[in-house]
Amino acid sequence: MQFSSEQNRALQSVSDWLESSDQQVFRLFGYAGTGKTTLAKHFAEGVGGNVYFAAFTGKAAYVLQQKGCDATTIHSLIYIPRSKSLIRLSQLREKLKNTDKTHPKHEILRKMIRLEEENAAKPFFQLNLESDLNNASLLIIDEVSMVNREMATDLMSFGCKILVLGDPAQLPPVFGGGFFIDAEPDFMLTEIHRQARDNPIIDLATRLRKHEMPAYGNYGDSTVIKRADMGSDLVMNCDQLLVGRNKTRTNFNGRVREILGYGADQPVAGDRVVCLRNDHEVGLLNGALWIVDDALLTDDGDTIDLSITPEQGGSSIAVEAHLCHFLGSKPGMWEKRSAQEFDYGYALTCHKAQGSEWNSVVVYNERLGSSSDQWKWLYTAVTRASEKVHLVT
Repeated sequence: MQFSSEQNRALQSVSDWLESSDQQVFRLFGYAGTGKTTLAKHFAEGVGGNVYFAAFTGKAAYVLQQKGCDATTIHSLIYIPRSKSLIRLSQLREKLKNTDKTHPKHEILRKMIRLEEENAAKPFFQLNLESDLNNASLLIIDEVSMVNREMATDLMSFGCKILVLGDPAQLPPVFGGGFFIDAEPDFMLTEIHRQARDNPIIDLATRLRKHEMPAYGNYGDSTVIKRADMGSDLVMNCDQLLVGRNKTRTNFNGRVREILGYGADQPVAGDRVVCLRNDHEVGLLNGALWIVDDALLTDDGDTIDLSITPEQGGSSIAVEAHLCHFLGSKPGMWEKRSAQEFDYGYALTCHKAQGSEWNSVVVYNERLGSSSDQWKWLYTAVTRASEKVHLVT
């Protein structure tokens, strides 16, 4: 593969660091279209020893896999499960005991109990002192802005060299993340490589990064349109809708569910939901999307039992979730930990979408904060699309 002079300098800088520097972390940053992942993959092929690719979210790891990298999540790479509380399982069994066998609830509870039994020994993670990183020559982490100080410390504790890939033009995380990105890069890629120059998504993202609002019209399969021209077909046929404000997110989620015929005020089988809070005890990551298999309102009416499957595929789990999020409110401070936190996931805020990528994305532009934040928001949202994006402004 032929690289530009800037890309060759980046490869040489990384090589010099790996061979002779005592510095554990190398920050290779670059804008969308500069070839960060391509360079990292090429560099990894020439490294002697074991090289691992990882990302914070399962979605980001999946994107790396699609690009030919044998990637996994950071969690699965350096953490192992330890036994969790059986309280949840006991509660479900008690409900089953008090439910008539002929009632529709009975079979749903039995399924949730089976899922809970399978997962009872899984989550709640601790550092895996026997992780493969002990024998690694290099770890490469993509979408590094999501990694917080605690996880970064755990990663560095294995002593291997770490190449982190980030984009300083993206929105900073709301809180917690950004340990690696919150520093000057060791090498900054700024030139859009030739294969990306004609990519409409990269073109739109580059304009936005330079604080230039693209004109209305078609950009290959992508578009920039007015709000008045945004029909329901556009929303229903995209893989993900991204918005700026929670109120807008709630309105769009309600509209999509109405079109789908989900009239209930609570999740039903087939609903798409998003996790709102990390909980290692049950293997949940903030921002992960799930599909509801079964839903059963609990007796007190404040929570709902959900059987859910990861959107990207995988094993189902059973959780008890607060109902209030689905109704547009939040649990009190003292009630938060009594159940999991989910909401509908047809529309997401851009912050929730960080680290993820979809083939087709609709971006609903909204005025947010300072002018600088606004451009970063638009740039981050547009770069969540891999094949086409529709910017509604």
